[in-house]
Amino acid sequence: MPSNSYKVRYELFEDKRAIKFMDKNADDETLINRIHGKYYQLAIDPYKEAESSFKSRKCPKCKKTRVGNYRIIYFINESTKEVEIIDIGPRRTIYKKWD
Repeated sequence: MPSNSYKVRYELFEDKRAIKFMDKNADDETLINRIHGKYYQLAIDPYKEAESSFKSRKCPKCKKTRVGNYRIIYFINESTKEVEIIDIGPRRTIYKKWD
């Protein structure tokens, strides 16, 4: 595999909702490590990680990805090569919140 295949191409930013989720779940090291792993994958290629089934009226251009029973909602700004992590939450509630 070429060495540049794992090169970080996008800068990540967390919205206050994502930061709040991470702070609230700081005791769960396994979950935090899994989310940070997904952050790294998003920084490399956010389009590869996107699941196409996410449709939201509040954020029509947002994407989602999964980490177990949790979902990460994010927005890709291609012109600045930035990925904004908008929200993280359990699958059962995140879709209601972003409908």
